[in-house]
Amino acid sequence: MNRRHLLSCVAASSIALLAACGSAPTYTPASVQPAVIDTDGYAPKVDSFVVILDTSSSMGEDYMDRPKLHTAQDVVASFNSTVPALGYDAGMVTFGTGSGRCFSGGMAKAVYGLTPYQAGDFSNALNAVTCAGGTTPMSEGIDAAAEMLSSETGSIAVILVSDFKWVSAGPVSGAVSKLKAQHANNLCLHTVKVGDNTTGDALIAAIADNAGCDSSVNAGDIASADAMAAFVTGALLAPLQYEKHSVAATALFDFDKAVLKDQGKAELQKLGEYIKGHGIKVGDIDVVGHTDSIGPADYNQGLSERRAMAVSEYMVSQGVDGSIIDVSGKGETEPVASNDTSEGQALNRRVDIHVGVSRPAGS
Repeated sequence: MNRRHLLSCVAASSIALLAACGSAPTYTPASVQPAVIDTDGYAPKVDSFVVILDTSSSMGEDYMDRPKLHTAQDVVASFNSTVPALGYDAGMVTFGTGSGRCFSGGMAKAVYGLTPYQAGDFSNALNAVTCAGGTTPMSEGIDAAAEMLSSETGSIAVILVSDFKWVSAGPVSGAVSKLKAQHANNLCLHTVKVGDNTTGDALIAAIADNAGCDSSVNAGDIASADAMAAFVTGALLAPLQYEKHSVAATALFDFDKAVLKDQGKAELQKLGEYIKGHGIKVGDIDVVGHTDSIGPADYNQGLSERRAMAVSEYMVSQGVDGSIIDVSGKGETEPVASNDTSEGQALNRRVDIHVGVSRPAGS
């Protein structure tokens, strides 16, 4: 073959490759109105999340008349539009010889974060993924996520979106084990499978093996807005568990007063230390004042409210977020003992503090 013919062949091959990339369908997100998650009764289960997106060549294959990569992007786009703004940090990693861009030459790369989560910026990073190509270096993608999360000490969710086709199971299992060991019980892994091939099912079962923490779904299972809301809730939110702490009014206040005594402040400081010491996240606090039945009911109602407010204000002064505190007074209407005895009256003079907490991921 002469030099001119060889150059012609190279040029023709380059044009063909460029045409193949350029002719790939442009990604248009599926039109789904996201469900709004009512976060009352929930708190963040994790401090950060990372999406790992497969952009290898098998993701360019059609599945139900749509490239699998586009279905995967639909999943991530729907996830992004459903995540409530609760102060998460977030990141996104792609893996594939093209790493989400034609001819970029990378095996795995971070395309977003780790940074304070902004839905618009996250969406821009997702939409910048233009094509799928090359081998399936899933282990490198997991390693890139591990590097991104290396300095994180809080609770983490990792969402792995792939068709799990042509994956080297050994390196992937090793990378997942390393990632989980890096964060002890603070990391949960959630797999989202795109397609109906069964070749990756054994690997999914092996890496998402922490029952009650990890999860595995098919992309079709979370295609609806409500199903995605349930997925996001399970991965990122924890239902609040309310713990009731009752403090005697005599410990908090002098008789007929609503100004906290030093003893009362010490009692509230103990409560704060208890919460911090147990590693729990506080999502809601209800402060409720109560009185005995001595005196006019209207006066007792006002006294119970003033005392509850004093407790709330002190908690805020100690760094508790005032936006999560609800204050109310019940006066003499909810006794816990008989008001016919002095002992019963003393029990009824109290402030109940209901602390809504969630547990860390994996606990």
